[in-house]
Parts: sequence; structure tokens; C-alpha cells
Amino acid sequence: LFASLGVSYLAIVFSESLGGDQSQSSSGLGLLPDTLTSSLPYLTSLPSALLCLVFLATEFRWALPDSGGNAKALESESTIDSSSLLCAGNILALLYVTGAYFAKVHPTLSLNEMKLDLWPLQNGVNIALATTVTRALSPFLLRTPSPSSVTQSSYSGNKSIRTVALALIGLTLFDAISTFGTVANAAVDATESSMSVMETVARAKLASPSSQNTPLAFLWQPGLLEIILGHDSSKVTEALGLGDIVFPSLLVAWGFAADHVDALSRSDEDDAEKVDPSPSKLSSHPYATATIIGYIFGSFATEIVGSFRLLGNISGLPALVFLVPSMLAAVSMTAWSRNEVADVWDSTGEDDGV
Repeated sequence: LFASLGVSYLAIVFSESLGGDQSQSSSGLGLLPDTLTSSLPYLTSLPSALLCLVFLATEFRWALPDSGGNAKALESESTIDSSSLLCAGNILALLYVTGAYFAKVHPTLSLNEMKLDLWPLQNGVNIALATTVTRALSPFLLRTPSPSSVTQSSYSGNKSIRTVALALIGLTLFDAISTFGTVANAAVDATESSMSVMETVARAKLASPSSQNTPLAFLWQPGLLEIILGHDSSKVTEALGLGDIVFPSLLVAWGFAADHVDALSRSDEDDAEKVDPSPSKLSSHPYATATIIGYIFGSFATEIVGSFRLLGNISGLPALVFLVPSMLAAVSMTAWSRNEVADVWDSTGEDDGV
């Protein structure tokens, strides 16, 4: 990721320096910088395309059997075979990413009388990015104990939500300040744009080739989940930032971890009492379900506030302001109904660290 950002930054700086130099001759050597200048906007998107390919290939190899990403393949092979680069997961990921970039220019593919929308391919790449990032961040915020290392006295500490909640609250405050703070400054200074920083970045990614005649308008920029209603239309109807999915998904991951701890606790109790565990108890996920329900209610709240302009004339709302409180409220209500508020919020001070 650092290398990709560095290459993109150097390419942009180099492009601007070449574009500002008007003393180039019309000879063959003088045409070379102009050619580089016209192609650099496309080269800057190459690192992003490679990142999308790597993240999507990771998920495809994990989901598909015999693609080098499942546990059996990792255990059986200590070294990476060069032929694994041509596995089904990598090939499908390459075709998928190619289709996602092609959908920016042609969102609908006509096959005889049938029209096939290609823009959902872009959402698939974004979901793969979100899933892989969540897999990478979850171990730093969650502690899922193994069945052999769990004791009865350690269950409550392992269910603490404080670390995840504090991280999400901080991100929510940053999102709110970045949005409402910029709009408030624009209201004071009429020379500034009334759009927030977040909205400006989102609108740049949503630019269509028909609205802007620039090279970047023809390139898909990942980072937004989009919905386009109607065939042969490149105008995005709805959009949701990728961070509004990645960060709440950490809370969903905590919900599954907490439910896993409860399942281990019930299993130990049933073993001690020599009672067969109930399938309904083993398959229940109260905390994970609560986080998903809270996310749905937060999404409805975002749409209602935005549609009726309840917070003023702000077109781009910070979704985390509605998603995170609703999810935390749903978790708190579930913990209260199960008499586990002290365990979830670790109000007893027994958390032994993350």
C-alpha cells in the first residue's frame, strides 16, 4: 500500500512538472514528455488496480477449493509453487477487476435484446477490499480464545467491547468534524465551497465521462459502493463510502467473537453436567445479529435525515454518525436483556488488555 501511494504521488508530481514546462521543442524528443504527460493519469491508477487485484485474489483463493488459499493447501505446502499464480482464484480475480474498470466507461453491456449491468462488479471489488481489511484489523481489536486456553473466569474479559467502541467513536468524531466543520467554515466565508472534504473526494470518484472530459473521468476509482438505476446510464443514484462498511464491520466481527465465547462457555457447562448441547444454543448469534440490526436502523436513519434535510442543506452526510450509535445501542440493549452489561462494557475493570 505504501509503495502504491508513493508511485502514484511521484507520477502526479512528475506530470504536473511536465505540464507546466511549455518550452519543449516540436522535435521527436520534445514529443516524448507530452506523451508521458498524457499517459501519467492512467499510470497513477495502475497501483490501485494492482491492489484491487491482490485483495480480490485473496478472497477468491480463500473461497475456492484448490486455489492455494485454503487451510489444507497452506498446511500441505511449505513453499509457494510458481504454478499457483495461474490458479483459478487469481485468473477469476484478473477477469473480475478488468470488468470493473470496463464498467466505468460501459456500465451496461448489450447482448442481443438483453442488457447486462456491469456496475455491480465494482461493488464486488469494494466488498473484497472491505473484507480483507476487516480480516487484517480484527486480530488487533479482538481476542478470540482457543477452546483449550479458555477458562470459566476469562469469558467476561474476552467479551469486552471497549476497545472496538472507543476506536469507532473516535472515527465517528473525525467523520463528523470533517463534514460539518467544513460546511460551517463555508457558511462563514462565502468564497469557500459549501461541500465538505469527504463529499469533495466522493464527487471526484463519481465523476462520469460525460460530465468531465478528463482522463481520470474515464478511470474507475475504488472506494465507493454505488447504485445505478436504469440501463445505459452512468449517473450514480446512491453511494456509500467504503469506510462506512469497513469500520462498522469490526463491530460485527466483535459480535461473532462474543457469540463464540458464549458458545464455548455453554459447551463447557454442558460437558460438566454431561448434557448434550442444544443445536439452537450452539447456532445462536445474539450479538452479531444485534450489530447487523443496528446497522440497518442506522442506514434508515441516514436516509431519512438526508431526504428530509433535517440537518440543513447538506447533501453528503457522515454515515458513521448514525451507524455507530445505533449499532452500539443495539449491542447494549442485547447485553441488558442477557444481564451481561458489565461483561460487555467491562465496567468491573477485569479487562486484562488487548
